[in-house]
Amino acid sequence: MKLARNIPVLLTGAFLLYACGKKEEAAPQATVAQPSDPLALGKEVYMGKGACFTCHGNEGKGDGPAGAALKPKPRNFAEAKWKYGTELEKVKNTIAKGSPGTSMAAYEGTLTPEEIDAVARYVLTLGGKPIQ
Repeated sequence: MKLARNIPVLLTGAFLLYACGKKEEAAPQATVAQPSDPLALGKEVYMGKGACFTCHGNEGKGDGPAGAALKPKPRNFAEAKWKYGTELEKVKNTIAKGSPGTSMAAYEGTLTPEEIDAVARYVLTLGGKPIQ
C-alpha cells in the first residue's frame, strides 16, 4: 500500500531527473571566420602557423633567425629572379610541395589550400611582384 501512494512521487522525481539531465539541442557551431582579405590571412599564416618568417625574415629578405644557418640561403622575396618564377600557381606549388635541394619544406597537409594561396599572395607582395 505504501508503494502505491509513493508512485506519483517516484514518477515525478524520475521525470524531474530526466528533464534536468537532458541536454539542450546544440546550436550549429559557427565556423571560425578567416579574414576576408587573403593578404591579411597570408600575413597571419606567414608570421604564425606557417612560421615562414623564421627563415625568410619578417620582411621576406631571407634574413630570418633560422635562415642564417641554411645552405642555400632562404629566398629573398625582393630579388628579381625566383627559382620557379613568380606566377601565383608556381609560388603556391613551391609552398605546397617544397623545393628539392633546399631547406624549403612542403606545407601541403600542414596548411590548408586557402592558407597556401594566401601566403603565396602575401610573399609576392613582399617582393613587390604582381599577383598573376
